[in-house]
Amino acid sequence: MSGRGGRVQPFPALVFNRERAGHLKDLIAPPYDLIDETLQQQLYARSPHNIVRLELNRDADPYGSAAATMARWIDEGILRQLPPAIFLYTQAFELDGRRLIRTGWVVRIRLEEFERGHILPHERTFPKAKEDRLRLLRATRANISPVFGLYRSGSTALKALMAAVAGRPPLLEATDDLGILHQVRRVESPAEIAVVQEALESSQVLIADGHHRYETALEYCRLMRANLGDTGRVQNRTQPLHSSSSTRHPGTIRQLSDKPAGSDFRPEAYVMMTLVALDDPGLVILPTHRLVRVLDQARLELYKARVHEKFEIEEFTDAEAMITQLKQRGPGYIGAIIRNSSAAILHLRDQDFMSRASPEIQPEVRGLDVAVLHKLILDELLGITPETVRQGENIAYTHDRHVALQAARSGAAAAVFLLNPPTVFDIEKITNAGALMPEKSTYFYPKLQTGLLMNPLY
Repeated sequence: MSGRGGRVQPFPALVFNRERAGHLKDLIAPPYDLIDETLQQQLYARSPHNIVRLELNRDADPYGSAAATMARWIDEGILRQLPPAIFLYTQAFELDGRRLIRTGWVVRIRLEEFERGHILPHERTFPKAKEDRLRLLRATRANISPVFGLYRSGSTALKALMAAVAGRPPLLEATDDLGILHQVRRVESPAEIAVVQEALESSQVLIADGHHRYETALEYCRLMRANLGDTGRVQNRTQPLHSSSSTRHPGTIRQLSDKPAGSDFRPEAYVMMTLVALDDPGLVILPTHRLVRVLDQARLELYKARVHEKFEIEEFTDAEAMITQLKQRGPGYIGAIIRNSSAAILHLRDQDFMSRASPEIQPEVRGLDVAVLHKLILDELLGITPETVRQGENIAYTHDRHVALQAARSGAAAAVFLLNPPTVFDIEKITNAGALMPEKSTYFYPKLQTGLLMNPLY
């Protein structure tokens, strides 16, 4: 189980050498897709060694600069490499007055095509983001941040090990800007590593967050294999990027060779992943609200004239009261704030409307509020097509209702749609059916921090 080529492997993590780099709290950052220009500048100013210089570099050649910075940090001892290990990562946080702890194993896991059914996505991805992450991966040859996966395991031995390791002093510890305490503990004992490997060897993994990173890791593995000569050395590092999608699974990038990715033991055949149990008490999903930036007047009039045909509408003079009611009512209800209109809660009159409008969509997806919103409102009434959404045009996302309301009040958004979050059960049901949610359907909270552990692919 612990030999080369096993599904779950320890890895020689790169970590910040705090004696040279400074306090860890000044070095870590949120995932790249949460870093806007303002936060990017703040992170740059916070420390000359903040991980943003690798994860989201602002130089003219961001990928080349990230690679050069990483190489310099290694040479100068800013980054140091640990002996191979598996890591226990805990995040302690408060939410709605509750103190929660989420716990996961950080490992190298063997890459597999989605159609094999062992590692599954749950939502669609954006082409531009995949291209960006692939360029960074090719330049740095390292996983800068982990993929977030969910597993189901009834292993009592794994649970006992988790409890034992959680009681040890942390190797890494930092509190982020949101007050979330991040702690990392190392598991080096071969016997303990074997417990993790055995428990996770055959467990199905659902990708919770980091779909773009996983898909680009697959693509990187294919590119490296295509460029390997008989000596096993890379022959050509200038091959063009490929980002076309496979027709076999809507989330799979085109395969570059007949040999399935992840069938060998080379570092690029694996990806760094934080694995959290599906029944972890700290597993939280927040709603992801939609902000429509611009709408022409004709579309606004069409929406107002026809939305009642398929939806029951309850109007509110107070948007905050609407959000309170939306949360209490749960799935099946969508909040809407349209320019020059009162806030409202929409409820689909008949699920057959979705069946007739999207017979090609699996039933497990058609019943989701986010699917109803995208098809019957964004697409049919507002003219925001699936292709427009995939290209990242005219739609912004936030899990913060206050941000959504402010965008509506200030006019920064022409329309705001608020949703209740899906459940872990919804995600399991959809992935087991081989289906995908629309982009940005889930927001797992808290996010995994970037800069705690990195996985070199050399």
